Amino acid sequence: MKAEGRKQKAEVVARFLEYPNPDRGGHAAALSEEIAAFLDEIRNVSPDGLEELYTRTFDLNPVASLDLGWHLYGERYERGRLMAVLRELENEAGVDSGSELPDHLTVVLRLIAVADLGEPLRQQLAVAVRKIRETLDEQGNPYRHLVRAAEEMLAPGSPRPAERRVMGDALEGVHP
Repeated sequence: MKAEGRKQKAEVVARFLEYPNPDRGGHAAALSEEIAAFLDEIRNVSPDGLEELYTRTFDLNPVASLDLGWHLYGERYERGRLMAVLRELENEAGVDSGSELPDHLTVVLRLIAVADLGEPLRQQLAVAVRKIRETLDEQGNPYRHLVRAAEEMLAPGSPRPAERRVMGDALEGVHP
């Protein structure tokens, strides 16, 4: 996938994994089978129903929280270290995390679209995303498709940005 296509896909998946917003639109379905499957499953869900589904899925369900460090470390010190590394990488890459923590999946997606995190960090983040996806798969939750798309972007061998290389081995030796 070309760099611009990868960046666009990461941005679309990140937008859909944010609290529901009627301004998403666009040609998202053409970017991924997973995005198309998500849109197909929610096509008859009202905007209020989608907001409720999002809240139940990610805000009230800790095992599906989009804060990746929580899945890896809970509230241990290592999570703070992970967030510090991610914040530094975001600053270097010019990624704005807005009001989200640096380990939030939407922020990580925007980061991997423009920066090569290095294999050790990508692998750790992929472990957390897999845990979320497995939970959503068990529940048959429509958001499983978007989390699967995110998981694919973090998978070993997935395309990396060529424009910019950012160090990701600062977490080497820190294992969940």
